[in-house]
Amino acid sequence: MKRRSSLKSSSVTDGFTLIEVLVTVILIGILFAIAAPNWVAFINQQRVGSARNQVSQALRSAQSEAQRTKVSRAVVFDTSSNPPRYAIVAAPNNTVDRSTINNWQTLGDGTIQSGTIRLSVNQGTVNDPPSLVFDSYGAVLTTTQIPYTVTIGSTLSRNPRRCVAVESLLGAIREASDGTLPDGCPDSRS
Repeated sequence: MKRRSSLKSSSVTDGFTLIEVLVTVILIGILFAIAAPNWVAFINQQRVGSARNQVSQALRSAQSEAQRTKVSRAVVFDTSSNPPRYAIVAAPNNTVDRSTINNWQTLGDGTIQSGTIRLSVNQGTVNDPPSLVFDSYGAVLTTTQIPYTVTIGSTLSRNPRRCVAVESLLGAIREASDGTLPDGCPDSRS
């Protein structure tokens, strides 16, 4: 019978005290406070990087499609929509009528929340950037469009910035991160 009484008395003292629980909760809170800004920065970098990869892929796709079909192709960006969007369209007369475009694709394919990224093109006006036209050989159509730089950035801060630049008449495409030109990206803050 002594065993039973000793078991009962030890179960009353088992567990954590209120002080131990409070200290643990406070330490977890401090760790989250330290990690949260880094996590937000990481998420912003992923969003911007994903959008840059999509822009780069769109440019390469338009270039190869123009070569394959022997019809000029244009990449058109709509920087005024939220989130930004783009379209790859045929440009047989080397011109693009934006009002007839019906195949717009949203940057991030819907995974990027509205208002979290911005897109700018180094030419034209902010709300009406020029399209980039590749001729039937995959070369950039006019020399006035070189370099054609598309900069993607976070709306929450100046960095991260990622960009894609078409740098030569032959359509050489370069990706860059942060920094300033010539090796980095132009500042796209409005």
